[in-house]
Amino acid sequence: MRKKGKGRIRWWVTILLVVAAAILAWYFLGADKIFKKEEVKTERAEATKKEEAPAVEKEALVEKPPVVTQAIPETKRLEPKEECALIEKDVRDFFAYLNTRSYIQHLNEGTDTYDHFKRLIRRLSARTPIPAGEGIDAALMTKNVFHFYRVLDKVDIRLLKEIITNEGETLELTLELFYKWLMLGGQCPDPEGVRPSLEVLYHYAGFFLNTIGGRTCLLRRPLALRLLFSYYSLLTVHEADKRKRNSYGIDVFPLIAPLAKEISIYPDFHFKGEYLLRLNEIDRYYLQKR
Repeated sequence: MRKKGKGRIRWWVTILLVVAAAILAWYFLGADKIFKKEEVKTERAEATKKEEAPAVEKEALVEKPPVVTQAIPETKRLEPKEECALIEKDVRDFFAYLNTRSYIQHLNEGTDTYDHFKRLIRRLSARTPIPAGEGIDAALMTKNVFHFYRVLDKVDIRLLKEIITNEGETLELTLELFYKWLMLGGQCPDPEGVRPSLEVLYHYAGFFLNTIGGRTCLLRRPLALRLLFSYYSLLTVHEADKRKRNSYGIDVFPLIAPLAKEISIYPDFHFKGEYLLRLNEIDRYYLQKR
C-alpha cells in the first residue's frame, strides 16, 4: 500500500511539474511573441506617421511662400520737401557716377548722362505704346514688338544695354530709386518737366505686362531685370487702378501669384522679402474686391 501511495504522489508531482513548465514556457515565449507583435504594430504605426508627415509638409509649402527675412531697410520718415530733395539728389548722384565710368565716356563722348536721360524720357513720353488690343489688331502687335527701335536711336539702345550689363550689382537699389522718382508725380517740384505723368507710366507698365511686344522685350533681358521690371510694372498698373485711371482695364490679379513664385525662387535678390510682402498686399486688395 505504501508503494502504491508513493507512486501516486510521484505521478501527481510529475503532472504538476509538466503543467508548471508549460505555464512558464507560455509566459516567457508566448508573451514575447505578443510583445513582438505589439512592437511591430507600433513600428508600423510610427513608420506610417513618418511617411505621412512629408506629404503634409509639402502641401503646406505649396500654399505658403517661403519665409524670407531680407527687406529693404526702413529709413526715418522725412518731411515731403526733404524727401523730394533727397530723391532728386540720389538720381543726380547716380548720373554723376555714370559719367565717371569708362564705358560711358566711350559711348557718350563727353555728353552728360543726365542730359541724355532727359532727352530719352521726353522721346519715350511723346510716343507711348498701346498696352492692349493686340488680339484685334495684328499691326499693333508688330508696332509693339519694334516700339523701342522706332522711338530710340542706336546710341540710346546701346547705352541702356551697357548700363544694364555693367551696373547689375546695384540693379535692385537703382530700380527702387527710379520707381520712387517716377511715382512722385506732382508731389515734388519738376521745373524742367522731365518726370513723366502717371498716364505715360501706365502705358509702359501695361505694355510690359499685357502685350506680346512688351513681354518679348523682357524675355530677351537677364532674368533679374525681367522680374524686377514685371514687379514695378505691376505696382504701377495697381496704382493707376486705385486712382481709377486703369483706362484699358488691365487685370493684374492673375499675374501676381506667378510673379511672386518666380521671385521667391530667384536666389540673388537682396530685398526678396519686401517684394513678396508688397505682392501679398496687392493680392489681398484684389481678393477683397472680388
